[in-house]
Amino acid sequence: MTDTGDKVSRLLALVPYIVSRGVASISETAAEFGIGEDQLRKELEMLWLCGRSSGPEDLIDLMFDGDTVSVTYDGGLSRPLKLTATEAMTLAVALRTLTDVPGATKGGAAERALTKIEAAAGQHLDADAVDIRLTGRDRWGKLAQQAVEQRRAVELDYYSAARDETTHRVIDPIRVFVAEGIGYLEAWCRRAEAIRIFRVDRIEDATLLDEPARVPENVTLTDVSAGVYRPAPEHLLVELRLGAGWEWVADYYPCESVMPAGDGAASLRATLRVANPAWVAALVRRSGGAVTVLAPDWLARDVEASAAQALAAYRGQ
Repeated sequence: MTDTGDKVSRLLALVPYIVSRGVASISETAAEFGIGEDQLRKELEMLWLCGRSSGPEDLIDLMFDGDTVSVTYDGGLSRPLKLTATEAMTLAVALRTLTDVPGATKGGAAERALTKIEAAAGQHLDADAVDIRLTGRDRWGKLAQQAVEQRRAVELDYYSAARDETTHRVIDPIRVFVAEGIGYLEAWCRRAEAIRIFRVDRIEDATLLDEPARVPENVTLTDVSAGVYRPAPEHLLVELRLGAGWEWVADYYPCESVMPAGDGAASLRATLRVANPAWVAALVRRSGGAVTVLAPDWLARDVEASAAQALAAYRGQ
């Protein structure tokens, strides 16, 4: 928050703070708000210019007496906040959705706030009447968390961006975690017979099976402290031109270098390592021409040929 934002927030909090004490000590109030006494006095004097209008009878009034201050007219700032029925409903729905997020701790701040709002609103609040439709990420994230907690296997359809295909598999979930704002499910994949990490937002369909998860003993969890994907020296080095609207690729994926393309357009040249060249082809196809392969030459030719083949198949339909 900026200094101005801090000051406004503090001014809004000072009036009810002083009113609640009747007569407040300048030194104690300054210490409570983490500022010096001189700064507190200057900010309190600013309140003499604040109110509901420019008339003196509507401006906040204070009285200083030595090291103490009291509020003789609060301008309505000391009144407790009252929510309308619509505001209470909106807040309750948001909190109820938040408490359903995977990993949300029972009895946490969101749940306590929801309890207070529902108790205060009483019969005027019926958040259950609101149809909350979860996104795929939230829906499958909740199922993944449930599978981990109950140690149950999951059957799922998963889209692999690297291969640009959807696969069907049965997995034995181990843990759910969030990295850089993205939810992941780490599990033993029975199809690959190895540990795999699945992005929750790429799960297309999932079913919680009525059978226990069978995770082999002594499996080692993936170290994600430095990121979920870490390029290896043996991975293919690729240079891409990222056109307008696709600059996010350079931010989203680890790159060895990023620089302006120098072609007079708002584009970038990004160099990165990829484990699977098919991922590059899928990225180019999705971009509609905004992403092109500059190197290596053989990959640029392969991607161009596959794109031409896909276009010909489309026109032939």
